[in-house]
Amino acid sequence: MRAYVLRSPGQPYEKADVDVPRPGPGRALVRVRAAAVCYRDYLAWQGWQRVRAPIVPGHEFAGDVVEVGEGVEGLVPGDRVAGLVYEYCGECEQCRAGKPYLCRSRRVFGEDLDGAFAEYVSVDVKSLVRLPPGVGYEAASFAACVVATVVRGLEKAGVSPGSAVLVTGASGGIGIHALQVARAYGARAIAVTRPGKEQHVSRYADVTVTTPEFSEEVRKMGGADIVVESVGRPTIGQSIRSLKWGGRLVLIGNVDPASTEMQLGLLILREIDLLPAIHAGPRDLEKALRLVAEGKVQPVYTTHSFEEVPGLVEAMPRGGHVGRRVVVP
Repeated sequence: MRAYVLRSPGQPYEKADVDVPRPGPGRALVRVRAAAVCYRDYLAWQGWQRVRAPIVPGHEFAGDVVEVGEGVEGLVPGDRVAGLVYEYCGECEQCRAGKPYLCRSRRVFGEDLDGAFAEYVSVDVKSLVRLPPGVGYEAASFAACVVATVVRGLEKAGVSPGSAVLVTGASGGIGIHALQVARAYGARAIAVTRPGKEQHVSRYADVTVTTPEFSEEVRKMGGADIVVESVGRPTIGQSIRSLKWGGRLVLIGNVDPASTEMQLGLLILREIDLLPAIHAGPRDLEKALRLVAEGKVQPVYTTHSFEEVPGLVEAMPRGGHVGRRVVVP
């Protein structure tokens, strides 16, 4: 099958013919119908994420089950599925507590396991969720990494009707969908984006802010109950200052892996909660796909050819796109 292979961090992706994986016990072979490109792919390529090279990159995907291994129940060839970002053991303390994203045996596609920048991928069936009718492969490909993680993060922060939710990086893959998830939960969505991109995000937000020092403008509106931080170091200081006393900061994105300084005094005096959200679980993915099926979240993406994968990954830091970039193998 056709696949991209990363031989070592920092080296160009190599297009190669590799063997189609066989599904062992408890696993399914999925034909990849769509794979999305994430900033994490860029970080892994650059060596910021630990990668077991050589490896097939890519952790966001949807496709068709074409074969199942021994002992598989509940999935059959022909089922349309979306995958989690990772596989998990299902037996450890965290898994038993319903937190598979914290499994100490967790293995991430494209970093620990061969991923989805290929025609086929082998997946533990626990990490697959059926697509609802009417949800396409492209829209579903990034549902786990983006929409489901936002769902979990906002629920963790106690989002409710009337909450003021600020989203940084609002034109990006996380941001533009976080605005929609917030509104689906009845919240008021405040978008923070670069000048020139407001026309892309304004339809999904109640208010759009483009000033770098955005906290002053947000405080004039009454402040934010929750911030979805999808950028990291460049905006986190302003995000903290935008929060009301007792506000919640949901940390999802981090475009700059370098250390970040924060004003601890503000966190303590205003008693702000820091709530990281690393990944989503199967139930979160089911909720996310349901929001898409009901039209409450309208996935924003552009479609690209398989040959464009290396260039799309390399271009991630430039941030010129809106939403997600999806590859059709």
